[in-house]
Amino acid sequence: MVLHNPNNWHWVNKDASGWAKDYLKENLSVLSVEEDGASAKISNLLSMDGDVDVSQRKGKVITLFDVKVQLEYEGKTKDDESVSGKITIPEVAHDTEEDEYVFEIENYSDSPSKQVVKDLVRSKLVPQLRQTLAKFGPALIAEHGKDLQHAPGVDPSIGFPAPKYHPQTSKKESSAPITTTTTTAEKVSVNTTTVTASDEFRTTAEELYNTFTDPQRIAAFTRGPPRQFEGAQVGGKFAIFDGNVTGEYTKLQAPTLIEQKWRLAQWPAGHFSTLEIKFDQNDVDGVTQMRVTWTGVPVGQEDVTKQNWDVYYVRSIKQTFGYVLFPLLCLLANCFLTMACQIFLFLETVADGCFSSSRYRFGTIL
Repeated sequence: MVLHNPNNWHWVNKDASGWAKDYLKENLSVLSVEEDGASAKISNLLSMDGDVDVSQRKGKVITLFDVKVQLEYEGKTKDDESVSGKITIPEVAHDTEEDEYVFEIENYSDSPSKQVVKDLVRSKLVPQLRQTLAKFGPALIAEHGKDLQHAPGVDPSIGFPAPKYHPQTSKKESSAPITTTTTTAEKVSVNTTTVTASDEFRTTAEELYNTFTDPQRIAAFTRGPPRQFEGAQVGGKFAIFDGNVTGEYTKLQAPTLIEQKWRLAQWPAGHFSTLEIKFDQNDVDGVTQMRVTWTGVPVGQEDVTKQNWDVYYVRSIKQTFGYVLFPLLCLLANCFLTMACQIFLFLETVADGCFSSSRYRFGTIL
């Protein structure tokens, strides 16, 4: 079942850190001031550390951000002496009011004559910074809110089937190679996000690694032979689930890492995510954790991608190869029941023998 987001009800999230850094650099670096022959201006964005997200739930778009910003300034005194320094803003957050921002200002090389520029930054440049930072949240929504919502009654995933199981048949496969589409006549810009998942399997990392690289094992858990498989090697292309999932191996480190170009058929033509699969084996309890990260998933396709992965990869692999705790418990339970039955039959046989022998002796005496 393909998940959708009717009436923009479900939570959708987008990482806008890259855009935020560019926005701050572009809008803060134009700020300048001049007074009584002295001047100062923001010359560079030194760093922006933290998270910047735009989210949508129940039809409402909100911003969630909390970053530390460091800026560089430069200026001159009325005597044409050059001055430069740094402004640190410890917290720029979605819930910070304009008058609540804190600015830590320091000249790189201080002296009484340079103090005038530092004072100018604090008295005249800081108010400009406050006003610009106050516009940051609304700008985030204006730029990215449209990517998280669709028109009422419109489901962007409708018309795109989820991968389906296909039983293996004896049909002869076409000799013509099947290739994945990697280019389009006109390049389309796609807004993307990152999706992660984590699952545990009761098997070794090597076994799990082989499950994603051996064509026979792939055919087993996908319920059909790959439509295309050029080998588990860098550059090797594949098409599975009747072509609903296509991609290419880009990095392999047995038995701990597989990296692929990976896409669902319903994604924009030619657009691939980067799928990183890591296997961490715990030798104590015999469990391997599989950590998955998709970079470049089209916005609005997060739930579809994650659900299809869970159903058609994770659950199918566990059901096909028994990499779960439950089958082991069943096996132990069956062994226990078998042993119990054998013991019961043995005791019943012994009891019957003793009873028959007693009847014979009693009859003789009587």
